Amino acid sequence: NEVAQLIIIRVIVMCAAKEQRPTLQGTRYKTRKRDEKVKYDPKTFCEVIIATINEAGGDLEAISAALDKEGGKQDYNQYAEQLLDILIAGGMLQAGGIISEQVADVCVVSAEPTLEAIRGHIGILVGLLRRYRYLQKNVKDEMNKVLTYLKQFTESQRKSLAIFVALCISENLVTPGIIYELFSDHLVKDENVTLAFSTVLFSTWLNEKGIVNVGSALRKVHLEDKLLKLLPPPKRREHVFDEHFEKAGLTELVTFRKSQQNTRIKRKLKDELDEYIKDNAQISVILDHCQEYLDSTKTLTDVHITILLWRSVMGAVEWNKKEDLLGDQALRHLTMWCGLFEPYCERGTPQLTLLLQIQEFCYENMNFMKIFHKIVLLLYNHDILSEQAILKWYNDAHYAKGKSVFLPQMKKMVDWLLTAEEESDEEKELQ
Repeated sequence: NEVAQLIIIRVIVMCAAKEQRPTLQGTRYKTRKRDEKVKYDPKTFCEVIIATINEAGGDLEAISAALDKEGGKQDYNQYAEQLLDILIAGGMLQAGGIISEQVADVCVVSAEPTLEAIRGHIGILVGLLRRYRYLQKNVKDEMNKVLTYLKQFTESQRKSLAIFVALCISENLVTPGIIYELFSDHLVKDENVTLAFSTVLFSTWLNEKGIVNVGSALRKVHLEDKLLKLLPPPKRREHVFDEHFEKAGLTELVTFRKSQQNTRIKRKLKDELDEYIKDNAQISVILDHCQEYLDSTKTLTDVHITILLWRSVMGAVEWNKKEDLLGDQALRHLTMWCGLFEPYCERGTPQLTLLLQIQEFCYENMNFMKIFHKIVLLLYNHDILSEQAILKWYNDAHYAKGKSVFLPQMKKMVDWLLTAEEESDEEKELQ
C-alpha cells in the first residue's frame, strides 16, 4: 500500500511539473466601414437635401452642382425614392399624396408650367443620372407613384408635371408605357385630371419629337389603339376624342389614331377574307361581307378592299415550283376569283392600285415575273382593268422595281391598245 501511494504521489508531481500548453482564444476582427449597418433615417436625409437646394437660391445650375457634390456624402442609392420625391414634389411624397411639411423652394411642381422652365429641371435629373447611374432604375417607379397621386396636385402643378413627363419620355428617361398609369379609374373618371394632363403631355411630346417618333414609340408599348381610354367612360367616343384633341391643336394625334384604327380593321378583314377563300365561299357572300365593312366604317375605301382581296386570293394557294406549270395554275386560280374585283375596280384609282399590287407580287415572287403580262391581260379581258389604267401604269405610274422586266413584257399589249384606240377614233370620225 505504501508503495502504491508513493507511485500515485510521484505521478501527480510529474503532471504538475509539465509545462502548460497554450490555448486558442477568439480573434476579434475589425468591421469594415462599408459593412457597418447605418441607421435608416430618411427624415434626416431629406432635411440635408432640402437645405442643399434652398442654399442654392433658385439657381438650377447651382442646385445641380450642389446635389452632384452632396452625392459623395449621402447615400443616394439607399434614399433614391426620397431624392426623386424632393426633385419632383419638393418633399417626401407620403401615402395618399401628402407632401412632408418641410419642402424645397425649387422643384418640378413649383416651377412655372412652361417648356423652358421645366427643361431646367430635366437638366438636374439628367446630370444626377449620368453621375449616379443606379438611380435610373428608380425613375420609373417614382413616375408611377407621382401619377398615382395626380389628383392631389393643383391644376398648375399638373401642367408642370405633364411637361416634365413628356420631356422624360423624349429624353428616354422613361418609356411611354408610363401613360398606362393614367388609365386608372380614380384618375380617368375626372376629365380635368387624365384628359387635361394627357393633352399637355402629348402637345409637349409632339412638339419635341414629331408624330413619326411619337407614333413609333406608342406602337412599341402597344398604346396606339388604346388612346380612347384617356376619356372618361361616359364620353369614350371617337368623335369626342377627335373634337377634343383637334381643338387642342393635336390634329396629328387624331390622324394617327384613325390610321391605327384603320390598320386594325384591315387586319381583321384580311383574316376573315383568308378564311372565306380557303373555304371556297361563294363570291356573293364575300362581297356582301366586304360591303358590311364599307358601310360600318368611314375609313375603308374601294382601294383598301382591292388590296386586301388581291393579297388574300394570291395567298390562298401553294404555288407550283415549276415555272411551266405555275402559269396555268395562276391563271386558272385568278379566273375563278375575278368576280371579287369587279365591284371595286370601276374607277381608275383602284385599277391602278391593283396593277401596282400585281407588279409588287410578281417582283417578290420571282417565278411569277414571266407571267406578269398574262395576269394583266386576263384581268383586262374580264373588264377588271381598263386600257386607260394600263397605259397610265405603263407610262409613268409603275414602280421602279422590276420595270426592266415588266415594261418590255407589256410593250406588245400597249402597242395593241394604242392601235385599237386610234382605230376607234377613226371610226368615230367616219361616223
